[in-house]
Amino acid sequence: MPDASATRIARVGLGAKIFIAATLSVVGVLGVTFGLTSLSANRTADESIRRALAGVRRGVQAFLTGRTATFAGMSAVSAEVPQFRERLLNASERSNVLDQAEEYRRLLNAAWVLVANERGILVARTDYPAESDIDLSRGALVANALSGDQTSGAWLDERRRKLFIAVAVPLRASLTATPQGALVAAYAVDDSLAQEIKQATTTDVVFFALDTLNRPYIVGTTLPRDAVEPALVADTGAMGALAHDSAGTELAASVAGEHLIGLASPIRSAGGDAFGGFVAFRSHDRELGAFRALQRTIGFAVLLGLLLALGSAYVLARQIAGPIRRLALATRRVQDGDYTVDVEVSSADEIGILSQAFKSLVADLKEKADLVEYMMSASGAAPTEELKGPRPSLAPAGTLLRPGTLFANRYEVKEVLGTGGMGVVYRAFDRELQEAVAIKTLRPESLAGDGVALERFKQEIRLARKIAHRNVVRTYDLGEVNGTYYLTMEYVEGTSLKQLIGVRGQLPLPVTLTIGKQLCRALEVAHEQGIIHRDIKPQNIVVEPSGFLKVMDFGIARLASRAKDQGLTQEGMSIGTPDYMSPEQLSGMELDARSDLYSAGVVLFECVTGRVPFEAATMYALIAKQLEEPPPDPRSHNTDVPESLSRLIQRAMAKEPAERFQTAAEMHDALEAIG
Repeated sequence: MPDASATRIARVGLGAKIFIAATLSVVGVLGVTFGLTSLSANRTADESIRRALAGVRRGVQAFLTGRTATFAGMSAVSAEVPQFRERLLNASERSNVLDQAEEYRRLLNAAWVLVANERGILVARTDYPAESDIDLSRGALVANALSGDQTSGAWLDERRRKLFIAVAVPLRASLTATPQGALVAAYAVDDSLAQEIKQATTTDVVFFALDTLNRPYIVGTTLPRDAVEPALVADTGAMGALAHDSAGTELAASVAGEHLIGLASPIRSAGGDAFGGFVAFRSHDRELGAFRALQRTIGFAVLLGLLLALGSAYVLARQIAGPIRRLALATRRVQDGDYTVDVEVSSADEIGILSQAFKSLVADLKEKADLVEYMMSASGAAPTEELKGPRPSLAPAGTLLRPGTLFANRYEVKEVLGTGGMGVVYRAFDRELQEAVAIKTLRPESLAGDGVALERFKQEIRLARKIAHRNVVRTYDLGEVNGTYYLTMEYVEGTSLKQLIGVRGQLPLPVTLTIGKQLCRALEVAHEQGIIHRDIKPQNIVVEPSGFLKVMDFGIARLASRAKDQGLTQEGMSIGTPDYMSPEQLSGMELDARSDLYSAGVVLFECVTGRVPFEAATMYALIAKQLEEPPPDPRSHNTDVPESLSRLIQRAMAKEPAERFQTAAEMHDALEAIG
């Protein structure tokens, strides 16, 4: 055992290591942050501009979409007014149609309005009053309207070098009638629209149209035309990619010595062709100014952060090392057998979790120590001695392996431990692994003549072998010698719970709770592997001298069910135990994990009362009680049973599985809450 000075040095060393590590970490982080910030300020500014431009681009698109939708809604409403529609369609002279179109333009506050007949031939247009009889049906805008669909898109006026957003609506007598014409209204994409968008987004916007050679010219802008247009014309790559790039095309411009970064997006016609576009610009210099100001403050922040790091590292070292020191001292007291230790750590971090785990461990050790002490007082001897109880009857002569026999050319038989409904159990020595094991030889009739049952049993044993838990007797292997199948299992020295209850009768509350919680842990791990025990009873539960409870015979009870079906009920064979069986098991129904929880409830009932819940003169009367009568209150046999434990036992023994605990973990937590 290390002396006090060594422990003191170790404690100081841990705190110092934490302090140094935390300080170096913070200083390193601050230094790297300062360097990376200085090196990547421009890059960060550009990325920030790009993100902002992407947002502005979406904002401009949303603005145009909303404006167009409003415009389209007004157009549709007006076109549905019967008097207005009839004047447009039934006018005998084109001048009257032109007057009606002009009136409609003023109503919508549109740049211009045109009317086409049912064949798509221009009847009247307000911005070009003299034009008529022009075929517009080849354009997607008018063609879609004549098909009955409301359509919108860009409209390019190459003569005036202007760009518009036009909306076309069908003119028809009803929603189902064939269109008798089309009404097109447009609003201008110009400086006024650009200013509206700048007020809404605080971003400079430039609208441009594309001529027949795909060269841009500005139609609306919030920036000087003579400074921006040359940049647009010069960037032929961006203009060429504009028609195909849906994510936006980046370009740059210089205005009054200020470097601008822009993101261009197309404005498309109703047919999907790029007639122009818009560019949202942000100032690179202004964006970078914020980062340069940040750089000036980082130096001061690094110094201040260093001081804070030193202070926080010191506090952190004390917060970690202090509780660990107290836990170490408490561990030493537990080693000396003092289970009254208590470490008060209120934090919710890993130290707090470690403290709670330590408390749970101490409580678990104390429960096992109390169980061992109780077993010692029950036996009146050392805890390694098994309580004396009735020995199981042995099989008829000739079926037993004699002590000293070498079985399966590997296991040296030491003694017969007893017999059960399915075979004989021996203590043996495994010569290959050099350790004690238990061997259960299975009666040949339990598996004979049924290949399906044998395969199911093998599958059950395969699953049982996966259970590796301190509360479960480990199943090692399934073998066969001369037609006799056998199981090798972990050999456990201890006392069966049935013997303990038989000697002491009612068990104290702490002992019962310890047994219940360990039993639930065993069932929990088995149920997770898909194994249902089917025969939970005190005879299958062993308490080791160390205080650990172990559940035996996982994976074997399916054989008992088959043996019962075959009528193997001769003397010396215990095929099932109705006292502990759930109603659904007695009724031959499909079982799930809740059947084991019912049996666990019966075991707890017997622990606190010294008797099983139902007793009867005959087997049939006992089964009838199990199926029909409600579970009795344990307090009717033992008034010292707490009400909370009584309710828990009665819930576990509910007739309907849905009314019981649904998982072994849930039942364990309920026992944990009691004490």
